[in-house]
Amino acid sequence: MDAILGAIQNPVILTVIQFLWGLVCKYAPALKAVPNASIPWVNFLIALIGALAGPQVAHAAFGGAVGGFFGSVLGAGWTAIQTALIYEVFARAPLKNIGFKTVV
Repeated sequence: MDAILGAIQNPVILTVIQFLWGLVCKYAPALKAVPNASIPWVNFLIALIGALAGPQVAHAAFGGAVGGFFGSVLGAGWTAIQTALIYEVFARAPLKNIGFKTVV
């Protein structure tokens, strides 16, 4: 379990998981009942669980001024915001041009 939660702490893996979750919710007909407004909240919870339940990051690797629980909350919120921006800026228009239709 530590390996899975530790992998979620990797920013690249976390972003891919969050991005794919958003795409599945928006474009998979089986999940059309899931509201789009829940996507950033689920992404926030995924990042927060990885930060709180995963193995502790070495203090020398921590570059921020805020630590502890509040630092984990801020970090989880920031990754959810970044993932939403990646979708809005880089993915929405190309997916629409390719022919993907949102299910909601």
